[in-house]
Amino acid sequence: MYEYQDGKRIRNVGFVKVEQTDESTIVHIHGKGLHLTEDKRLKVYIFYVKEGQCIGLWQGDIDHVNPAVNSRLTFTPEDTGRPSNYPLIEGVILENAGHRRFAAVWDDMPVAVERMQVFRDEPEPDLASLAARKAAQDEEEMRKRSSPEESGEDVPGEDIPDGNVPDTNGTSGEDSSMDLADSQEEAEPEALASEEETDIPEEMPRQERPNRTGGDPPIGSLRCIKIQRRDIAQLKRCEWRLANNSFLLHGYYSYHHLLLIQEGEKCWLGVPGIYHPREAQAAEAFGFPRFVRPDEGDVELTEEETNREEDFGYWCRPVRR
Repeated sequence: MYEYQDGKRIRNVGFVKVEQTDESTIVHIHGKGLHLTEDKRLKVYIFYVKEGQCIGLWQGDIDHVNPAVNSRLTFTPEDTGRPSNYPLIEGVILENAGHRRFAAVWDDMPVAVERMQVFRDEPEPDLASLAARKAAQDEEEMRKRSSPEESGEDVPGEDIPDGNVPDTNGTSGEDSSMDLADSQEEAEPEALASEEETDIPEEMPRQERPNRTGGDPPIGSLRCIKIQRRDIAQLKRCEWRLANNSFLLHGYYSYHHLLLIQEGEKCWLGVPGIYHPREAQAAEAFGFPRFVRPDEGDVELTEEETNREEDFGYWCRPVRR
């Protein structure tokens, strides 16, 4: 845990220890040498980052701090504004009335804690609306690229100096000052901008079976492993950003699991859901373009993990382990 000033860490003031499950998180806060002069009360915020902005959610106050603090904070998905924010939480911020701020960040990545904005609840976005917005943005981007004046291509009759066309593709424990339990579960902040990528280079295996209302044929003869969201940390680091993918979170909180589909060295991540053309549009916009259905007995599911009345299956994308 560090004190922040002018956007920089200026000194180490202790550590936090995190115990996290899908139902709740316990944060043990241990600080020393805080030296709060007048106001010895600290407001406690948990936070996540959205479009580069640090969003804080107030959890309570710690009184009579000087010079040390030893406190325990417990929060659940219901304490994060809306349940879908729970897996996005990236750390904890302590602030006094004089705006001195101390923070611990789960993945030790730079965060502008001094520009923190307090969470304001807004309606949960509709996935289909997000998909339509994404499609419109892609169409606008394609229009710009096809226009010589805007794309930077040479226009006949004009002398345009050589230059580089901007790249429009997205980029994305135990006791220690910033190393926290389960820290690898959180995705890198830069990856949030690229969670909706649709460029899927590998094809799902197709098998000679009758198709149903849509999607791909069933996925028999494959090894299906039921996993939790935190198990994404067992994939390659480049895949960790998927833990914050909006479509994945929607399916995960609806059916309480994900599916890892393995065939030899090839691997796909499956998000549970119901096949519908409108849902297919949203799934593709968020990077899960293929819908497959396991055979009976391929994966054992509880009543809460499936929907036997609808066309249930998994929206999939290739991943690396």
